[in-house]
Amino acid sequence: MQIFKYLNNIKSGKPINFDCFCKKLYSKGYDSQTIFEIFSTQKISKSSYLVSIIDAERFALLQTDFPEYAVTSRVSAALAGDSHKHPVSQAMIILWSNQQTHPVVVLNDTCGIKVPVTLGQRLLIIENQENFVQKNETVAFLKRQFPDFNDEALDIAWGSGNAISNRLNKAFFNHYQHIDCLLDLDIGGLATFANIYELTSHPRISFLLPPCADEQLKNSNIDLQNEHLPALRKFCENYPRLRSAIELMIHHKKMLEQEMYLPD
Repeated sequence: MQIFKYLNNIKSGKPINFDCFCKKLYSKGYDSQTIFEIFSTQKISKSSYLVSIIDAERFALLQTDFPEYAVTSRVSAALAGDSHKHPVSQAMIILWSNQQTHPVVVLNDTCGIKVPVTLGQRLLIIENQENFVQKNETVAFLKRQFPDFNDEALDIAWGSGNAISNRLNKAFFNHYQHIDCLLDLDIGGLATFANIYELTSHPRISFLLPPCADEQLKNSNIDLQNEHLPALRKFCENYPRLRSAIELMIHHKKMLEQEMYLPD
């Protein structure tokens, strides 16, 4: 199993084979001390562990180093596998432009933005792939939850976990007048927002907290662990725009993946 799949399962609170996960990280230059500074484990069975994140920032860096690429090839696999030693020269964003009926690829590097369409004025970042591919349903959901949600000249970007916060995407973000972030209500989603905010200091960036999240968190099967609380406190102190979401997570002692926003 690829490293990004282990990271996704950890973020979702799903058990993993931690020994196999560690072997993958060892092969990429990580050592045991580093791994156990990022994670704590609870053994469930012989080869199954429930893994908790104790250093959200370093976990976010792992997600950046080992992203889930929408296009698989020898080149993309090589870049993903060695990215912590050799940063990629271009960052890739899958974008649903307001002008197109099919997603396009944006390539960003130190020279600027390379995009085959004219960018809109507003950007919506959707973390998870299913919500992105069901973009009409997702936008309809946002309009129901936020009566003043503006989808005029709206481009929609797939966050691909934390990969979208790559430093090479700074000029892309700064093109937009307003950025809305629809992210998971978990450590990874909060970290992605924090990373984008740190990268851009954008004056009009929002972490979308749908009103229905209160009820959805009650029904979530992903428990908030005590190990998550220090990271939540840090996010709350440093990023006031995340406080409402964090307070709700702590109140329900739950985390939430945004697929629950989609209809059955």
